[in-house]
Amino acid sequence: MKESEGLYRTFRFLKKALLGLAVVLIGLLLFGYFFFMRHVDAPKAWASAARELQGGMLHFGEKVQRQARVFIRRPSDYYRSANGILYATNDRLIFIGVAPGEKLASADAPATIVSQEFPNDTLLDMKGRRLYFLTAHGVSVTHPGVTRAVFAATSGQGAALDSLVDYVNATHESQRAAAAKEARLRRAVAALVKEPLYYTVKRGDALSLIATKFGATADQIRQWNQIEGDRVKIGQKLLVKPAKK
Repeated sequence: MKESEGLYRTFRFLKKALLGLAVVLIGLLLFGYFFFMRHVDAPKAWASAARELQGGMLHFGEKVQRQARVFIRRPSDYYRSANGILYATNDRLIFIGVAPGEKLASADAPATIVSQEFPNDTLLDMKGRRLYFLTAHGVSVTHPGVTRAVFAATSGQGAALDSLVDYVNATHESQRAAAAKEARLRRAVAALVKEPLYYTVKRGDALSLIATKFGATADQIRQWNQIEGDRVKIGQKLLVKPAKK
């Protein structure tokens, strides 16, 4: 009985300790959320993103095709929004935003720029979804080797974000179609190379000239066509390259 009572008291103590720790952690998070973090002014964040992009971030020949004003929520920012702009270029998908600052920091303190980019190729996957307990229209973005990200459209930017996603997906469909066409062409060329090649003798042709023209020897032309001597006739059809296996 004493052992059971001791285990029961230990269990109650651990339970209270865990509950107390959970309350402390939640309290710290709420304290940081309300007293230390400062909301980002959205228009200033958009202006900062535009300046950052035009300040040399784009590669030579890279052009912005679509853009949408979005926000992200990171655990390190107590889930406060980092406002910014999502850009789709012909080369990349780029997010540039401003992280929430600390309330105790000076209002003139430089903004903390956050950015993330993904190669805009067929490995990029963008899927529309509802975010943050279904309160925001957004998109999830994944690419091998790059940390997954989710972006939510700011008020009134849902259509712009959808247009960006449609552009990216349409570009990838076009790339896949072009790759498939090139693959078919390569297969056709490879099959054609294996086919036998014939040549019809014209006026002025000689066996040695015909052989040189097709990278063969006169003896090979004779062997492939079962002819003797060097005489050929106008209109005669000669095998100048056998089929390859």
